[in-house]
Amino acid sequence: MNHHYCPLCFAEIPIGVENCPACGRNIEAWERQTPYYDRLIWALKNPHSEVRMGAILSLANQQHPEAAGPLAECALEYPVDVVQGMAILNAIDHLPAGPEKNRALEKLSKHPAHAVRVSAQENLARIS
Repeated sequence: MNHHYCPLCFAEIPIGVENCPACGRNIEAWERQTPYYDRLIWALKNPHSEVRMGAILSLANQQHPEAAGPLAECALEYPVDVVQGMAILNAIDHLPAGPEKNRALEKLSKHPAHAVRVSAQENLARIS
């Protein structure tokens, strides 16, 4: 049997199920009623790195300045995923200049991974 994951609680569920058996939410209604940007932000919490990476790349293309904070939080939530952390820095780099971007880079300048930390520090120095 094929499965996919609830976009709300990330529980594994059968394909075609209307309501998530784990959280009880109507999946289709949530997807219909929730703006795409908000679904991308929520996807940053997904336990599957492929889903998070898709959201990161999409958020870079959307260029909403307020995405900087959630992107930085995602990098800090999964500190061992250096590839994801670097993709997040690239996404933040594509965002418009502003306080959200600066705060996100300041957070990432303390990231546990050396490559992410140094790149964030370099980005901060470049925009200061």
